[in-house]
Amino acid sequence: MVIRKAATIQMQHPDETILGDIWQSLWKAETIRSIDIHDISVDVENGEVCLSGHVSRDSNQQQIEEISRSTPGVIAVHNHLVTDRDLSIQVGQVLGADERTCYLNLPVFCCHGWVELGGIVPNRDVQSTIEETAASVPAVRGVILLPNIEGDHASPLRDAIQPRIGVRVYGTNEAEGKIYQAVIRPQNRLVTHAIVRVSQLIDEWQRSYDYLVPVKYMWVVDDGGILLNRSAPAIHQFPVFNPVDYPFAPLTWQPPYPYAAGNVRWPRQEQEKDKQHIPLIIEKIQKDYEFGQS
Repeated sequence: MVIRKAATIQMQHPDETILGDIWQSLWKAETIRSIDIHDISVDVENGEVCLSGHVSRDSNQQQIEEISRSTPGVIAVHNHLVTDRDLSIQVGQVLGADERTCYLNLPVFCCHGWVELGGIVPNRDVQSTIEETAASVPAVRGVILLPNIEGDHASPLRDAIQPRIGVRVYGTNEAEGKIYQAVIRPQNRLVTHAIVRVSQLIDEWQRSYDYLVPVKYMWVVDDGGILLNRSAPAIHQFPVFNPVDYPFAPLTWQPPYPYAAGNVRWPRQEQEKDKQHIPLIIEKIQKDYEFGQS
C-alpha cells in the first residue's frame, strides 16, 4: 500500500530528521512500543517512507502508517507491514490448496511472523511436507512449531533467533566480531548459523576471517549486539566459513524479514535440492501452456 502526498520535498526536513521523528512518535505510542516496536523497520529516502516487518494487529499497522504519514517532510508511505491475522490466512490457504495437506485439520497461529502449526499428522514425511508448504509463504519469518506425529512425543518449540546483519558479537570478555551474513534453512526459513567476521591486526596488516557460528550458542540476541553463552568456545575455534558449502540463496527466493538476498546463504544440499525442482517446474509450465493452446 502506498499513501502519497501532493507535496515537494522540503530541504528543512532531511531524511535523517524524518526518520528520527517517526521513531520518536512510534516510541510514544504505547500499543506500538509495548508490542510491535522491535519487529518493524522504517527506512526513509527522499521523503518517502518504507515500512516493513510484522505487527500483531491491523489497528497497529494502521497507526504506524498514520504516524509516518503525518510526520513533517514525508511525501509518501510504502506500507509493507504484515499482520499476524493476514499471515495466518495466507499459511492456511496454501495448506488448504496443497493436495498433500488439504485433508488435515491444521490450526495456524502466528506471532510477529513466527508460525506455529497445530494438529496431529500420521508420520514424519507428512510433517515435513507441512513444514515446507508453510515456509513457502514469502512473508513467513520462520516455522517454529510443527504438528504432532500420532503416537509420538509432542513437537518441540524451536527458538526464534534472527541475528541482525552488522551487529557486534560478544564473547565472555570482549567483542569478538560482527555478523556478516546468515545461513537459513529454506525448509522452515529459520537461521541455523551466523557468519561472523573478525578483523585482526597481524604484522601491521588488517586481516579478516569469517567463522561459522551456530545460533544455539547465542544467548542474548537484539539490535544492540549478540552475547554468546558460556558454553561457546572462542570465535576462532568455530569452523572457518567456506562459501562453497553455503552458496547464496536463489534470487527467486524471498528471505524472511529482516534479511535481504545479498546477506543470506543456504546449505549446499538445499541449493542442490532446489535445482532439482526447476525441471519439474518448467515441465508444469509447458504443460499448462500446451493445455491453454489446445
